[in-house]
This record gives sequence, C-alpha cells and structure tokens, in this order.
Amino acid sequence: MMEILRGNEYEEIIFSKLIVLNKNLTETNFLECNFKNCDFSGVDFSKCAFVECNFQNCNLSLIRCDDSKFRGVQFNNCKIVGVNFNKCDDFIIEMSFQESLIESCNFSNMKLKKTPFKQCDIFESDFIYTDLSECNFSYSNLKGSVFSKSNLSKANFSEAKQYNINLLDNTHNKAIFTMPEASSLLNNFNIKIKEIT
Repeated sequence: MMEILRGNEYEEIIFSKLIVLNKNLTETNFLECNFKNCDFSGVDFSKCAFVECNFQNCNLSLIRCDDSKFRGVQFNNCKIVGVNFNKCDDFIIEMSFQESLIESCNFSNMKLKKTPFKQCDIFESDFIYTDLSECNFSYSNLKGSVFSKSNLSKANFSEAKQYNINLLDNTHNKAIFTMPEASSLLNNFNIKIKEIT
C-alpha cells in the first residue's frame, strides 16, 4: 500500500483503502489519481493541487484545503463534512459531486458555474454570494442549506427537495424547479395558498 508523503507529486496512481487521519499533506500534487475507499478525515491538504482526480467512497470530513487547486475533480459517494471549500484557490475550480453527503460545508463567494451536485445530501451548507448558474442539483436533498445573494440562473433543481430558497434574495432567471417542492418558493411571500377541494 503506497504511502502519501508531504510535498511529493503523484501521477496516475490508484490509492485504495488508505487511512490517513489528521496528517499534514500540504503542498502535495496529484495528477490523474484515483482514490477508492480512503479515509482522509482531518487531513491538511492546503496548497495542494488535484488535477483530473476521482474520489470514490472516500471520507473527506474536516479536511483543510486552503489555497488548494481542484480541476476536473469528481467526488462520488463520498462523505464531506465541515469543509471550507471557499478557502480554495478560486482561479481554477472544477469539481463534480455525485451521490455524496455534503454537510456543514462552505461554498460562499465561489464561482461554481455548471458544477454538478447530483443526487447528493447537502445539509446545513452555505451558498452565499455564490455563482451557481447552470449548476445541477437534481434529486438532491438540500435540508438546512442557505442560498443568499447567489446566482441561480438556469440552475436545475429538478426533483430536489427540502430547499429553502428566497427568490427575492437570489438571482433565479430560468432556474428549473419541479412540483410539489416548488411550492416552498412561495414561503417568503406574504400570501396564502388555498387548495381546491
């Protein structure tokens, strides 16, 4: 089993079943690497670069990624809790999330245009002043997540649920929502909806 050493560069490596907890792996670069069934809880990945990498069934809870670069990075069926993604290097951010748990994470002030968040549980996370235009949140559960002063233009919330989005507080031109959950978009208007019996 290969060990990851701080400051090294890894290319086209498959890391499987690694358990690396609370370790300093700053300034380490990963190019076209695959991470499968790994636990990186509490690892400091600050000033790292991840290019065309894939995380599958990994625990990335409480990692630090200050000034890190993510380009072409996929997270599939991962657990991501308490991560401040807004501290990443925002020059190039290209990520996708599929069937992952994203909880208590911060995506504020980020440019995430066209980012997929498909079939994810996105709980208690912040999207404040975030560019989410053309993002895909389809089939995701957004319970407790905050959307404020964000661009949701052309974002896809098809079959998403438990979102609380104030249309007066966000840009939402041509965003897609589906019933019955879309009725929650009226919560911030002082109106009553009467059902026809």
